[in-house]
Amino acid sequence: MEQVEQSTGWETFWEAGNKAFQLGRYADAEKLFQKALSDVKSPDSSVSESKVDDEDTLTNATTAERVVAQAKVYSSLGELYLVQAWYAEAETAYKTAVSLRERISGADSLPVAEGLNKLGMIYRAQGKFAEVEPVLRRAIALYEKNPEANKLEVATTLETLADFYRAHGKYDLAEPIFQKALTMREEVMGVDHSSIGPSLQNLALLNHASGKYELAEPLYERALAICEASWGTDHPSMATILNHLAELYRMKGEYALAEKTHWRALKIRQTVLGIDHPSTAQTLSNLALVFHIQCKYDQAEPLYKTLLDLRTKDWGPKHPHVAEILTSLAEVYQDQRKFSDAEPLFWRALSITQECQGPEHPSVAKALKSLAELYEEQENYDEADRLFRWGLGVGEKALGSEHPEVTQLMARYAALQKRMQEHDDDDEDQTNWQG
Repeated sequence: MEQVEQSTGWETFWEAGNKAFQLGRYADAEKLFQKALSDVKSPDSSVSESKVDDEDTLTNATTAERVVAQAKVYSSLGELYLVQAWYAEAETAYKTAVSLRERISGADSLPVAEGLNKLGMIYRAQGKFAEVEPVLRRAIALYEKNPEANKLEVATTLETLADFYRAHGKYDLAEPIFQKALTMREEVMGVDHSSIGPSLQNLALLNHASGKYELAEPLYERALAICEASWGTDHPSMATILNHLAELYRMKGEYALAEKTHWRALKIRQTVLGIDHPSTAQTLSNLALVFHIQCKYDQAEPLYKTLLDLRTKDWGPKHPHVAEILTSLAEVYQDQRKFSDAEPLFWRALSITQECQGPEHPSVAKALKSLAELYEEQENYDEADRLFRWGLGVGEKALGSEHPEVTQLMARYAALQKRMQEHDDDDEDQTNWQG
């Protein structure tokens, strides 16, 4: 009876902790999980992790149940820490849970696979990239060994690994894994289920990033159709897919379609999220770029100005996002040869970049290049020369002389030098002719 009461005690704390977690009361949830852990580890009939290797200990049914209980609580703590981006604490909790599961259920058990999947996510968030692939590969192998494994959980783990590969440019490795995950979801949920949309979008984004536009487009369109059928025409997820599809059209040079699709995404985001939402601002930026590329300056300029107001309101006047919009607006003026309007915006963007990211950041070299090109276009070669040399100094120090951005800057500077020499030769010829 005593054992039952103790068991009920830890379960009561654990269940209350889960409820607090669901309600977003994270501090309360942590306290309750810690109480559950303390109760299940009570000296009367508990076992510490250090004793779990003892076979005689594990043959005791009560002890084994308590070890399973500890693993459950550690997993809950790990999830709580993960949601709050407390990655070090989440890693410790999940490692402990996995260790307990391995000893009580076996190294090839499904609970171990679930814990390994979480560890893979945590390692990626921490930037421990060398550890991500092996732990996720092991989780997938365990799932595949167990016929009773939940296919949707397997698909999620596959997508986690594939997305990791995609982020690191390993598109050939990512593609078959994304495809396998999609097939699993379709087998379980059906080809038109709402949960299929994100998987289609994953595969579309991969093909988009790898330049396989002809494969990406029908995947986006299918994801869009599923989302519309499931959630309606004004759901935020519709805007996300439309935004990606519009960017695909832009990259294909299909600007009329890109405009139309971005406008549709913008309408949804303005209606559902509001004009001040960051996602709305992103769509404004994308649409402005489409106008800019087509030299529709009268349409690009007001969008960039609106975007500048939004970014300044969201991030303050001295933020890298503000510098990006200032640069884009300055380029619109430069393309129209409105140099007096462009010049102060480029200088302001440079000042913000230096202040926010430091005087030797690669972004400073880019800002200096933009200014140098502006002065070169106005035939102010001395100032252009000074700015190119300044940018080269920053770029070489930050990235090294062999970096593509630096070699590109060197090539632009060499072109300026040639142009300056030609200009000097023309001046000399003019002087000789007059003489």
